Parts: sequence; C-alpha cells; structure tokens
Amino acid sequence: MTGVLRNCGSGAFHMDKPLGLIHDSHIFDRLKRNMRFPNSLILALSGTLLLAGCAGNPFRSYDAEMKETVNQVRQGKLDQAVALLEKNNKTLFSTDGSQTKDGKPKEQSVLDSVNGKDILYYFEKGELLCLKKDYTQSRDSWLMADEIVRTWEDEYRANPTKVIGDIGSFLVSDRVRRYDGQDYEKVFLSAKLTLDHILTGDFDLARIEMKKTYEREKLIESFREKEYDKVKEEQEKQGVTTNTDDLAAKGYPLAELDTPEVRHLKNGFQNAFAHYLAGYFFEVTGEYSLAEPGYRNALALQPNSQLIKEKVDKVGRNRAGPNETDVLFVVETGFAPAWKSVTVPLPIPVSGRWVATPLSFPVIKSEGKSFMPASLKAGGKDLRVETLVNVDTMARRLLKDQLPGIIGRTVVRAVAKSAVQYQAQKQGGAVAGLIAAVATVATEQADERAWRTLPERLAVARAILPRGTVPLEFETGAGVYKTEVTIGNRVTIIPIRLTGGAVYVGQPHVEAWASMFTDEPVKPAKRKSKSKSRQAQ
Repeated sequence: MTGVLRNCGSGAFHMDKPLGLIHDSHIFDRLKRNMRFPNSLILALSGTLLLAGCAGNPFRSYDAEMKETVNQVRQGKLDQAVALLEKNNKTLFSTDGSQTKDGKPKEQSVLDSVNGKDILYYFEKGELLCLKKDYTQSRDSWLMADEIVRTWEDEYRANPTKVIGDIGSFLVSDRVRRYDGQDYEKVFLSAKLTLDHILTGDFDLARIEMKKTYEREKLIESFREKEYDKVKEEQEKQGVTTNTDDLAAKGYPLAELDTPEVRHLKNGFQNAFAHYLAGYFFEVTGEYSLAEPGYRNALALQPNSQLIKEKVDKVGRNRAGPNETDVLFVVETGFAPAWKSVTVPLPIPVSGRWVATPLSFPVIKSEGKSFMPASLKAGGKDLRVETLVNVDTMARRLLKDQLPGIIGRTVVRAVAKSAVQYQAQKQGGAVAGLIAAVATVATEQADERAWRTLPERLAVARAILPRGTVPLEFETGAGVYKTEVTIGNRVTIIPIRLTGGAVYVGQPHVEAWASMFTDEPVKPAKRKSKSKSRQAQ
C-alpha cells in the first residue's frame, strides 16, 4: 500500500494513507481508551532525561565514547586506553561497601547492582588486557562478562517468554534493556576465553569452554526462532506489519545488509574460528575423535576454506616430530564496526490522522577494511594466511535477520508514545504534553551498544616449527614487521593483532605448559577405510 504526504504547515507532514507498516488506523484510539496509568509512563519517559550526560545511563552514545579508546589502541597506548575505559565507566553512585575475602572492594556487575559495571566494560577491558599480554586478568574480565551471558542463558531456559523482552523496551527504547551482548559477541566471548585458557596453560577449562561454545550457538538459534514468533504475535495484536522495503523506500541503507558476503553466511553468530580452534587443540593433544567434529563444524560455516578442507578426514596425519610443535598463528586486524542510529520518517496514527513520525533504526558503520597479510614468514617458512571470520559481515547479517523485529518494536513503541503524549496533554495541559513530547524525542534512539575492540577480521596460519626462539615477520600495510617468538611444548598459539597503526604480538606462557605435556610423541591417527570416509561425509 502506498501513501501520500501532505504539508500541513508548522513543519508537520500528515499522511492520507499508511505505507503498510500499520494497517489499523484505530490503534491509537484503542490505546487511548486502554491506558489507565499515563502518568507513570510519562514519568518513565521524562525520567530518562535526567540521566543525560551520565556515563552509566542507557542513552549515552557508546560509539562516541569508544572512539578515543580505539585511537589509543592504534597508537600503542594501552595503559591510557585502560585508564580511559575506567574513567568512562565510573559508577553513578557510591558502592555498597562489599568486599572480597582479602578485604578489597568487590567488583560489582549489573547483576549485583544497578550501579555495577555492564558487560561492555568487561568485553573491552578483557581485550585491552589481552593485548597487554596479561592473559590472567584478561580471562578474569571476560569471565565477568560470561557470568552476565550465562545469566541471560539461564533466564531463557527457565522462562522462554523472556523473548518478548522487558516490556519497558516497547514503551521507551531498546536501549533501556540490559545489554547481554550481540549474538556474535556472545560466541566470540567463548572463543576468546578458550584462547586465554590455552595461553595460560589451563587446558581443562579450555575444553569446558569449547563445549560451551557449541551449546551457546544452539541456544541462540533457539532463542531467535522463539523471539521471531513472539514479536510477530505482538505486531498482530497491535495491528502492525513489518516490511523492510518500506524502510528502504524512506532512505534506510537496506542494500548494505544484502550483499553477497552477507547472504553467504549461515547466520550472524556462528563462529568458524571457534570450531577450528577446537579442531586444532584436540588434534595436537591427540584427541582425534574430538578434533574432526571441530573441523567439520568450521567447514560448514566456511565451505570454501582450503585450510579447513586440508584437515577434514586427515586429522593426525601431519604430526610434529621430536622437538617440533604444530603452531597456530591467530591473526586479527582492525576493529569491529559501530552500530549507529539513523532516523527514518514513517507513518504513525495520531488522533485519527497518519503522521510521518521520525523513528530511529540501527545501521552498521564500518571502520574501513583493514589490512590482512597474505602470508607470514616463521622459522624460514612461508605460511598462507586465511580469513575465517569477518565480524563486519557477521554484524550486517545479524542486523538483516533482526530488522523485521526491530521495526515491529519501534513502530509499536511509537504508537504507544503518541498515546502517552495525547493523554498527557489532555490531562495535564500543554506543559505536560510538551514534557512528554521532549522525552519521546530524547528516548527514540536505536541501540548503539557493541563490543568495539573486537577485530574486524580474524585469520589463521599454521605450520610445524622447531621448538625454541623462531623469527617471525609479516606485512602490516605500512612495512614489514619483524620479531621473535618462543615455540614451546606440544601446543603453541601465537596471537597477532594489526590495528592500522600499532602491532601486537602475543606470547603464550610456555612455562605453564611444562607439567602438562612431555616430549612423548603423539600417537598417529588411525587411517579410515575409503568406504568409512565416504559414509562420514
């Protein structure tokens, strides 16, 4: 259905007909009749204005806040980046005085108090500490983030109706909901924790985290299916339909979410690297029956990967010899994209008329394609570098899949806000109506929260190298970077981060592994018969 906008003076535009997002022009009237507590809703809306400028409020611009932190990482100023992160996450109120067993102030997250740190703080701090090679503190920060994600998971398992979200998000903004991380961030968190556990030599916890990664992906998949059904039910109840084409017609950059790269992805959260990492770990530790599923899961997500194809059905064939190690280089480049809010005018029924109302929706703003070296040179060997994860593309795929639900919530919220404003002016006069109108504008911003220090892309390279100190060099886009790394016992992972400026090369705690493995060679994998190999495929 199409509509015609006509100028009614004083800057307002009314619609003779809706564009198709709302098919019941009596929604507004029903809301006016059914709203029994408009004053409480007005307070909820206007109260958010009091938080303006506060670091801990849900309406802060997170992208603007993180720009300087990202710039400091590019410049190699990690200590300053950590200090700025702490400054931007100061609590609004004094703490409750809780202490740890050793008498230190207890770290409080949003699960402990409204005054506690949110998941983004732990995401970003864990990444910064990892770049500083402080893998123990990095792990501890990410474990705090993981506690918030696990709380979300437990809430979902106990009460699947959580998919409708906090009812306040329908009336105010998606921003007021507790941020539990984007879907791809939840899975990336598990992969990052796995890496930290391996780098610190805690292989038992690494195994647990790998298993949890798979379970987390399945739970997210279930959650999104139920969420879609619930949002659709809510839209039908309110007389709202969602059509992304209508949004595109009003200037929303929908084409950016429909590129071949985006369509190629199975979804916006499953992580091929996480599964490849599991395959690598179990292969080098001689647990071949667990390694093969990891490689197969990775191949299902990246079917064109030659690196993964070389491993499927050939687990354990190319083994390290005495005093050698199968080394995995993890190469990360750039920074994850920002989520930004854009305003698009859509028709909303107000007092019997269709009014073109400015509504906000999220868009993905890339940091720009970062430089990824085509190869590394380690120990005199040239190693092919192959990208397994593109976070920018994952974010776009996630938004593409979630956009119909976001449109539905936004339009339902706009209708409700219009009813609140109408009732406020009717019962409290022009001043109350003005307060409600200002609050409506202030709170109508799309959710911009996202883990900004994540890399834009993640790639791997792999080779069997002699143990000891090995020279390493690679292109950075601004020249050749040369360094040395220590190859330890049976498992060695070397993390590398290119930021478009500073280069960070990590080093595992080799000494922590001394008691984990001996130099006893790994037993060779049993060769499968051709018939069994075909059946496995």
